[in-house]
Amino acid sequence: EEMVQKSREKKAKKNYDCLTAPRTYVKGVKIEKVDLPNCTGWYFSLEKNPKDRVLYHIHGGGFHEGSTRDIISFMSYVVRNWGYNIFSVDYRLAPDYKCIDAVSDCEDGYKYLLGRYEAKKIILQGESAGGNLVLVLPQKLKDDGIELPGGIVSCSPVVQFLHYPYSYYECSGVTDYAIMFGINDIVEYYRGDLPIDHPYLSPLMGDLSGYPSTHINASSCESLRDEARMMYVRLKEEGCDVEYHELKEFFHAMLPAHQWSFVRKEMYPLVLNFIKRVFGE
Repeated sequence: EEMVQKSREKKAKKNYDCLTAPRTYVKGVKIEKVDLPNCTGWYFSLEKNPKDRVLYHIHGGGFHEGSTRDIISFMSYVVRNWGYNIFSVDYRLAPDYKCIDAVSDCEDGYKYLLGRYEAKKIILQGESAGGNLVLVLPQKLKDDGIELPGGIVSCSPVVQFLHYPYSYYECSGVTDYAIMFGINDIVEYYRGDLPIDHPYLSPLMGDLSGYPSTHINASSCESLRDEARMMYVRLKEEGCDVEYHELKEFFHAMLPAHQWSFVRKEMYPLVLNFIKRVFGE
């Protein structure tokens, strides 16, 4: 209850508007605000970047915090250094909103992109809670009969809330202080009326047949390591095109951490190779 109250207070005081962020964070990158039905999206671009392909980023934050503005420096870095325009959605957060609200917001962002791009030229990417949502979104799209994206990049995802895998016992409070025992309690504020094994909460439990090409990565010493491994195995069993990379002694949700040289040198080439393969480059 204390965590939930602190999250509410933090969100009430926070400015989420990317257009008011210091210009040093974006360094000439164009930012467009996109009004979605129930939330806001942000489109980052450079004129020289390809106009026929896009990355769709869904931020992390335990489903109850986080925003595009929190990772605005990373968004700018991607546009300038990866050479792709990128879109992000500020989906509604728990505890005031529930899982179905967040998933619907992510779907609304995807529908917006479908008005500008072919589905196969859209790649979803996200970390932690965002890593969960990029794996959940194709399930919602399948249910609604909407064409799936070209690919998925999921970093340090939580993929089920039914039990704590062994990596929690090995890493929580020892080598990982970001994801600790207790994370499964968060889902009680997030799931609403959905059962704990519903694929919109636990994508590991869903119908994964026909999923897009997927890149999953995690740290060798984080609590969610075994969740990532399980998702890789499930997708492999379904015959999906999936790759898994376990990065030795990294940290949780390292995708937006461009300020660390070892992330840029060791992780980003793996992600970019996957993106280029999916885009046929």
